[in-house]
Amino acid sequence: MQSCEPSDLTGGRDSVGEIRNQLKSQNLESVLPNALKSVGGQVFPDEPSIVDQIDFSQIVKAWSSVHAPTYGNPIGSTSTTVQAAGQGGEAEVDVLTATKSEVFRVQAIALQNGGGAAPIVAKVLIGDCPIIFDLTGAPSTTTPYSLNQPIFVDANSALKFAVLSGTASDAVLIVNAIKVSQ
Repeated sequence: MQSCEPSDLTGGRDSVGEIRNQLKSQNLESVLPNALKSVGGQVFPDEPSIVDQIDFSQIVKAWSSVHAPTYGNPIGSTSTTVQAAGQGGEAEVDVLTATKSEVFRVQAIALQNGGGAAPIVAKVLIGDCPIIFDLTGAPSTTTPYSLNQPIFVDANSALKFAVLSGTASDAVLIVNAIKVSQ
């Protein structure tokens, strides 16, 4: 026997709200934060909008459960170590890039100098902003860099590096990162 009472799952009503209707053709995996901002920007904090506010709150909670299940803390089993070789002429090389809603927290950075003759000096950037100006690696060593602050990488700001001096082909930047949003 089916109840005539409103469902608790729909915030006390059984109709599709305007906000849900705007997102109905997308799954939670493909919805990007700017879509939520665009749709949520139409919700006003007044009495007639209470239904839309409830819908929006439920949508944001569901989106967060997929993309940020640990509320911005590291997501288990998502760490990765990536590396990229240097290029000549101070060319910037992407080392760690994110896609869509991904956000990585960088946990470690190291510069490997595979050459035996000269030190390598490199800079590390987030997007176009340098964050490390003089990461130096002695010949035939791997030099870790001590991170003094959290470094985050998202789809708009790749982690890059460029060799400033030394043999660029001897340089490899090694980065370990973990997702905080997926």
